[in-house]
Amino acid sequence: MKNGIDATGDVHLGVPTPADGGRSSVQVTVHNTADSAKSFAVQVNFRDGDGNLLDATVVTVGDVGSGKDGTATARSNRKLSGTIRAEVGRAVRY
Repeated sequence: MKNGIDATGDVHLGVPTPADGGRSSVQVTVHNTADSAKSFAVQVNFRDGDGNLLDATVVTVGDVGSGKDGTATARSNRKLSGTIRAEVGRAVRY
């Protein structure tokens, strides 16, 4: 992202839940600390109970107003089973 700023600290993830077809989904919430509307790109990593990377996906949250929150849902690209946890891999505000 051109002129992107690291926004990892402004992103919070919910608890992964089962979604369609055995995939997992998690709610992504971003908080815009900038003084104007910004968009976010967030990489979400899905890991098993041992910490092994199972899948990763990127979601965008567009036009979040200054001081406001925005949400999106990240879905795994594959079927995941067992204990699944989600973590922010990277986040960019632009």
